[in-house]
Amino acid sequence: MFAKVIKLIMVLSVCSSAAGQVYGVTYEADRLDKLFTDKAQRMQIDAARSGGVSVSNGIKKVSKVKVNGYVTRSGGKSVVWVNDNSTLESTGVDGVRVHQSTVGKNKKVTISVDGKQKRLRPGEVWNRETDKVGEDF
Repeated sequence: MFAKVIKLIMVLSVCSSAAGQVYGVTYEADRLDKLFTDKAQRMQIDAARSGGVSVSNGIKKVSKVKVNGYVTRSGGKSVVWVNDNSTLESTGVDGVRVHQSTVGKNKKVTISVDGKQKRLRPGEVWNRETDKVGEDF
């Protein structure tokens, strides 16, 4: 019991450090920005992280489309993974439309972006700027 009280006191003394210093790291409170991002900032961060997407006025514009894979189901809707996102909830991902009726035919998936269509196998990447399809290694 006494050991638990001592541990509690030690934890409280570490956590209640002087203002402007947490765990030995000093900071200026007036220079801190908010901890959470808004939707536009989050989209920009995600776009920079993925590399193939640019954000303009909150709308994602895809320059590269990768079909990561697909699952065909006999009794239900097929699921396709495009640019590391699934089509489980909808037929589109980041402006890329997946044509559900073509999933798995000839081991390819038909996708369209801004009126342009391509048939891709899992692992293939369509670069919309050059209109070329290639393997992603």
